[in-house]
Amino acid sequence: MSVLRVLLVDDCPEFRKLLARLLRGLGFEIAGTVGSGEEALLALASARPDVVILDIAMPGLNGLETAQRIRETQAGVKLLMLSLHSTPEYREAAAAIGVDGYVCKANLVPELPRVLAGLKA
Repeated sequence: MSVLRVLLVDDCPEFRKLLARLLRGLGFEIAGTVGSGEEALLALASARPDVVILDIAMPGLNGLETAQRIRETQAGVKLLMLSLHSTPEYREAAAAIGVDGYVCKANLVPELPRVLAGLKA
């Protein structure tokens, strides 16, 4: 399979840089990094990602709302939610939208490679 292109969506610039570095180390191509749900929706056409990784809690259009809009218009794009919270409510809301994976930021390093490997399959 070819290298997956990833669009990163998180309101924290430092976290976006850290995540981009981690993903490059895992063999992914960074299609773009943006700081809001609104920017993600605008970037979709030009970035052409295979996977969009979204922070669940962002000002403005949050990760769940952004994921819902992406799912409605880009059904083939894989969606992965990141959150500081591992509560069942967030996981259930993400699953109801049809998100392909959910990773708690506290477990990012061990969980992210496993979840992304599942998206490649």
